[in-house]
Amino acid sequence: MELTCTQLDSILTMYKQLETEVRVKLEALKAPLEAKYGRPVILFVESRTKKSNSLIEKARRYGWRLNDDIVNRIKDIAGLRVIVQHLDDVDLVVGIIRQRTDMRVVNEKDFVRTPKLSGYRSHHLIIEYTVHTPDQAITRFAEIQVRTVGQHFWAVLQHSMMYKYGLDVPPHIAENLRLLAQETNNTDEKMMAMRRAVSRDLKTDNARAYVFHLVDLLRQQGKDATKHDPANYFTSMTILELSFLLGRNGMDPQRFHGHRLARCACCHTPVLLHEEVQVLSLATGLVQDANEPVRMCNVCFSLVLPLLRHQFALINGSNQGLRVAEQEEASLNRKLHQFFVEKVQNPLVQRLQQVARFRNERVIVNPGVLDVGSVTLLKVVVSDLLTLQVDSDWEPKYGVSETLSIYFKFNYRIAGKVNLIYRYPEIEWDEFHEPELVEQESLVIADTELERVFAQIEALLHEARNSLLA
Repeated sequence: MELTCTQLDSILTMYKQLETEVRVKLEALKAPLEAKYGRPVILFVESRTKKSNSLIEKARRYGWRLNDDIVNRIKDIAGLRVIVQHLDDVDLVVGIIRQRTDMRVVNEKDFVRTPKLSGYRSHHLIIEYTVHTPDQAITRFAEIQVRTVGQHFWAVLQHSMMYKYGLDVPPHIAENLRLLAQETNNTDEKMMAMRRAVSRDLKTDNARAYVFHLVDLLRQQGKDATKHDPANYFTSMTILELSFLLGRNGMDPQRFHGHRLARCACCHTPVLLHEEVQVLSLATGLVQDANEPVRMCNVCFSLVLPLLRHQFALINGSNQGLRVAEQEEASLNRKLHQFFVEKVQNPLVQRLQQVARFRNERVIVNPGVLDVGSVTLLKVVVSDLLTLQVDSDWEPKYGVSETLSIYFKFNYRIAGKVNLIYRYPEIEWDEFHEPELVEQESLVIADTELERVFAQIEALLHEARNSLLA
């Protein structure tokens, strides 16, 4: 029996409730995901419930009767769309939806990895969800689409053109849309690579590993190859120019597939044929593997070049990059040592001198200089018999903070220990890509613990004097 208008409106009202509930649950994922990954993962969520005329039109198009069974045939009456930042965020959100217990995935179509002929890309999920209406609990289907902001941009514009042309899309328009979809996907992959490039993982793992590969290639040419600026060995050219150059140098086209050549050798993201990359120049006479010529996107090159210079410096013993690092370390040394002098050395020496003045004792102060590793920062001799020595133990970690351990030794036995903590300044990038100082650098020492150690030293000094007098 065909559904009446009243029955159809009741069904759509229930689907509207389903759409609202699922949308609230998907939007609730935004804040915890941003807190976990330190960046927005889900940008926004869209949703809609089909109108009655759209539902009737779809049923007629497929030849289905508009009866109670229509809710099992049409599974996207309630539709939701999750827009994420990057390609790998699609899999992340899809994985979360699969694991939820309040909705069950019954079907999937991955148009991201296997796009439609038109170029359309998105990940579609059909879920079952139970809606608790005022009368009963009803389980119905809904569709969730997960796509990147780039894929969404293309799909919205493509959809508006489909309305303009209907089903009679001119072939040249369809082909251009497909090519734009491919370029949009390439942009998505490159944006994901750049996000990884500015993260610690790619910088310390992928790029560094590729640097070691390049160093091996260059060292095969002899020791002199690592004595020059590595930037001199790279030439900027497009992928098309590189392919012509390889052909002129006798590379067999059968040995290297075009889709591999148009990818960065470091991060493996696709590069447009007319886009310039950095290539280890064949004109230098350097031996390269014909199956894997060295070509890097500009993002990877910006990471690899300073790392490559650093490796050359280690081989040759000196480099401007190393001198800069040494200057930064010396600056931190000065900050720590100045804080130590103000908070530890000067107060301690003043107290010892005050105590010695009443007894007409001589106090000899020999300050030291802070450096990496164990070192004596201060040595105080009282009456040529009693010795107080302050040692430090510090090995920079270059993380969020540094800890300088300070040991107080009275007659060469440890009388106490305090930690001096230096926290690096915290900088974040705002939505306009401008650096913003979130927290200034700071130097902290436990004043109560320091006072306890000072009191302990005075007590030991008094006890030692009594022993000498006895």
